[in-house]
Amino acid sequence: MYSKFIILYTMGFKPKESTGKRINQHQDAAFRKEQFVEDLFNDEYLLVVGPEVIMNKDVEPTGDVNQYILKALNYSLNQKYIDFNQLMTHSGEGIDPIRNLLNSEEDFSYEINDITPELKDLLETRLFRIVLTTTFDGYLETLMRSIWGNNLRVVNIEDKKTLDSLRNELTDCRNGRKYNQPTLFYIFGKAVKDETRKYVRTDDDAIQIIEKWIQIPKDDPLLKLIKNKKTLALGCKYQDWYFRFFWYILKREINRFNEGQVAFMLDEDDPLDRKLKEFLKHSKIYRHQNARSFMRETTQMLTSTDEDNPFRHIILNNRATGGVFISYCSKDFIIANKIFFMLRKHGLNVWIDNKKLYGGDNYNTEIERALGDAKVVITLLTPTIADDLIKGNVNNYYNKEWRMATQLGDTTILPLAVNGYNLRADYHFKGYEQIIGDSISGIDLMEKDGMKQLLAAVENKLSKYV
Repeated sequence: MYSKFIILYTMGFKPKESTGKRINQHQDAAFRKEQFVEDLFNDEYLLVVGPEVIMNKDVEPTGDVNQYILKALNYSLNQKYIDFNQLMTHSGEGIDPIRNLLNSEEDFSYEINDITPELKDLLETRLFRIVLTTTFDGYLETLMRSIWGNNLRVVNIEDKKTLDSLRNELTDCRNGRKYNQPTLFYIFGKAVKDETRKYVRTDDDAIQIIEKWIQIPKDDPLLKLIKNKKTLALGCKYQDWYFRFFWYILKREINRFNEGQVAFMLDEDDPLDRKLKEFLKHSKIYRHQNARSFMRETTQMLTSTDEDNPFRHIILNNRATGGVFISYCSKDFIIANKIFFMLRKHGLNVWIDNKKLYGGDNYNTEIERALGDAKVVITLLTPTIADDLIKGNVNNYYNKEWRMATQLGDTTILPLAVNGYNLRADYHFKGYEQIIGDSISGIDLMEKDGMKQLLAAVENKLSKYV
């Protein structure tokens, strides 16, 4: 075992058993990337996200969603407040301009394109099911809903109903069963319309919510969940002192966290960040000085099967044959990869190739081997494929995979439509079914409960082999 916190402008650690050796307290901790990647695939991590990594820098140069919201407020109020403390001090009694702005659809909307692409790509791997956030706005929730849909559970520290629901679910997770429902937890509250519910935007707010956290018993299922996970924190700066209190609450559940693995984005010109750097170094916690580059690197480690990725073998081991084979057009690799992760996170044995992975005969051999082992072949149907079918382009490699699948006899072919492919269009009947043969009922992933239908169909087909 190793440290439980990785901090990436950020943070992560798990207690390490003593080896009897004394390590120099000034020695930098090593970041064991292979262990990190394996743990991510094994659902060992929860993610903590702060405001500094939310925004696309083309929208907000600092990347800080709080700065973006403050600028929007200053514009609407024709003011020049430097922070939320000053804003709330100068606000009229009983008026909450932040809450009013964020809950006014006419004045403020949460656009996916406003969010930093590095964070989007990382979360779209679907390897971070449990996300804690120190933000109070809805950007992260909008992103997670685009990934998990209605399956996302949203919990607010100030909302007893959502808290109790999560506690009950965690209490029910017995006999080794892991809690794995996609969950976003506003650990310092969310700026909802209900003004009885607090959220942190001033120092006084922070004190009140920190008090709420401190009062949580040590045996509470919430703290047990945190204790039993490794943690990666993105964009939680040292000057956010309420976050430091939250960190303290996490640490009090850990006996020791030597040699912690942490990636941390630091501003070398900021005296508080320099102090944090020294603290992390003394605590044997790995530091990373650029959260966005770390997110890009991590996404690459988790998704690329190119030969130059040293963790390619881990990815391939998680793409085992013998269950589901995903056939797709190379132009649709991103959506195919998303579907791979969706199916895999539901415990299914899924194989997907990378068109750059093999060359020549080796490529053909690997495809034929994986297809031959498959029990279900999902043919991913997209507008790209629709265009090929309309133009009569039926000699692509994915067409070859379709034809090979029809020769397997005992293998089920399952058409899966995404992004507007029409299963009732002429091009489908005259193009796709002409290659596949018999008429096969397909699933449109964009329809209501599309993912549920896909899972049910795959599990039904696989059940006859059990």
